[in-house]
Amino acid sequence: MKPFDLDVKTAVARARAREPEIEAFLHTRFDQALAESQTTSGPLAGVPYGLKDEWETTVLPTTGGSHRHRNRTPALDSEVYRVFQGAGAVLLGKTNLSDFGLAPESTNFLRSTKNPHALERTAGGSSGGAAAAVADGMIAFDWGTDIGGSIRLPAAFCGIMGLRLSSETWPMTGSFPIIPKVVEWMCGQGPMARTSAELRALLEVAAPALKTGGSRRFEFKGAVFYTPEHLGQWPSFEADVQPHIERAIEGRLAPKSELPATSKVARVYGSLWASNLEHLLEADDTLSLGQGLVAALSSALLRGRLLNDRRFYPNTAELLLLMGVGRVTIYRNRERAMDAGQRVRDAFEKVWAQGLVIVAPVTMYPAPIIGRTTRNMHLIDCTMPGNIADATGLSIPFGTFPGGLPRSIQLLGPPGSEAFLLELGDRIQASSR
Repeated sequence: MKPFDLDVKTAVARARAREPEIEAFLHTRFDQALAESQTTSGPLAGVPYGLKDEWETTVLPTTGGSHRHRNRTPALDSEVYRVFQGAGAVLLGKTNLSDFGLAPESTNFLRSTKNPHALERTAGGSSGGAAAAVADGMIAFDWGTDIGGSIRLPAAFCGIMGLRLSSETWPMTGSFPIIPKVVEWMCGQGPMARTSAELRALLEVAAPALKTGGSRRFEFKGAVFYTPEHLGQWPSFEADVQPHIERAIEGRLAPKSELPATSKVARVYGSLWASNLEHLLEADDTLSLGQGLVAALSSALLRGRLLNDRRFYPNTAELLLLMGVGRVTIYRNRERAMDAGQRVRDAFEKVWAQGLVIVAPVTMYPAPIIGRTTRNMHLIDCTMPGNIADATGLSIPFGTFPGGLPRSIQLLGPPGSEAFLLELGDRIQASSR
């Protein structure tokens, strides 16, 4: 039985009906997709998909969610696009993200993606357009990127599955904006879909071309909880999840690990970005470092109203300015920040060396109201550690928050452990049904 049951005709009809409301896409090619669907062949023949608008494509612009780059068309296609086109999948469009993929909300000067479960709420970011389109039935899958939770968080907010693949095993190429070399190890890529069977099918197609790093052996011996200090709106996380984990792993739940507290990891994550701010701004060669800082200040203070200045969207500008403050105050020492990041990685490696999978919430909060996402300083407490550790991270729907919005857990394993995490995820989902 084929894992995908959504066809191009149905997907296009759904997208045309819902896109004006959801705003999941930055660019579409519905008519071309309908025509192509009649002639495709391969393991994903006729499967409608979207691509986060960070992946280079010559058939549609690649903007990185930036108003400055809204008409940018690259000269070459990314390997990600070539893989899925070669497998017979049919591209419906490029999905929305936050400006330059920085904020956990897919709102920019071009589009503002809504959560299909509640239109006043965000679909998350930066892969929010991807998650919303999959959740609403406009596409069967997307391929996202994740440098701070950008696959796992939108998947959780929208109630779908998302898989962050470790950059050690699945190195990234062909994305825009280019991730600075000094922090590219924190950025993973991976599929977003509705079921584990769909994720497996996508990995099988993608692995020959995209899984170019080394593999590790992982001997599973149990699981351990990693619960944040700020329990947010899910204070019963461990009590809710423990029975299902124990059934899925036959009771092998380890005592508390010695992983660093999420508040400490958040400071390390901030120090890595702040101490490398120059590299981040220099990754876009259309602005000098000075111009980038002035543009961020203008946007944060004037919200794009002065001379229609749309070089940065305000929430992106605010994050850049916070990094700038950190850069000139407490995070001036880049070497110290990198050493702290390595210590976090070492702590995770120690847990994995014991054969343990780490079980954590994706976030302790439901999807925020659009425009308020960056006000919650603890929103991505649970996703940042996976990026510093370069973990393989699987986001799995797990019930709802009070009020009915989706809630998810994540499994964090070492680089290359995606097949096992999917198997374990199936057992957890079967237990929680």
